Amino acid sequence: MERGGETRGLSRVSPSGEEARAAVSPLPTLRAALALLHPGPSLLVTACFVAAAAAARHRLPDPVTALRLVAIMLPIQLAIGALNDLCDRDLDRLVKPWKPLASGALSPVLAGGIAIVGFAVALGMAATFPLPTLPLAAACAAAGIGYDLGLKRGALSWLPYWVGFACLPLTAGATVQHLTLRVVIAAPPLALALALSLQLANSLPDIEGDRRGGAGGLAVRLGAVWSRRLSLGMAALAGVAATVAAPALGQPVPVVIAGALPLVGVSATLALRPFPRPFLLLAPAVGIFTAVWLLALP
Repeated sequence: MERGGETRGLSRVSPSGEEARAAVSPLPTLRAALALLHPGPSLLVTACFVAAAAAARHRLPDPVTALRLVAIMLPIQLAIGALNDLCDRDLDRLVKPWKPLASGALSPVLAGGIAIVGFAVALGMAATFPLPTLPLAAACAAAGIGYDLGLKRGALSWLPYWVGFACLPLTAGATVQHLTLRVVIAAPPLALALALSLQLANSLPDIEGDRRGGAGGLAVRLGAVWSRRLSLGMAALAGVAATVAAPALGQPVPVVIAGALPLVGVSATLALRPFPRPFLLLAPAVGIFTAVWLLALP
């Protein structure tokens, strides 16, 4: 009787099979780590970077060089994502309590370590390429760090996006020793339109939460309606401007039009049928446009 009673008592406190598996399963931690690193945007930017290097030389890099290029841009993007969540964890506890650091699924120390290691690996790899690859890669990293540490909460929230967008093709060209004057002149103004578009689109879902948290980024100041309008307008303007400027840059106009059509088409579609997260549709269109524009350069 006593033994049976002990067994019944143990059965009441012992975890079920499902609970035990959940306790040891690494899947929740893996999901939290992926959410911290923002893999979607990170991989998209890295793919654009490798494509830009290929476009600069009009040929695909060999596998080893391609991996080295990935080892520059991907760690930068992953580090920016981790640092972003680290800096936002107090605000996220109010408006996004499910995020990894806000919920306690991952520790701030881990996020800080990922950021430090990511930037160190990226800049170390950039140093193995010819100049000015390292300073340009450092500018990309500095833009992300500045955004995470506070610029995103002010009227200059678009500035790090602009620096990052402008430096991406310049850094890619430097890695293959093919940084042309055309790219140096044309990339910054085109990057400005794309940076404004994506920064506002990315901020749209967070406007109310940022406002409650005291942030005053450009999207908060403009409001949802005008942020959406300016975002879509800048995206369409980039496509049209690139088409108009194509002859002066020696680019085949039909090719540039083919790259601009998805961007202009997505902008028009989002203007007619508002989508709560336009960044998810605009970002791939911007990536396609950027890759085609770079490939069309002589």
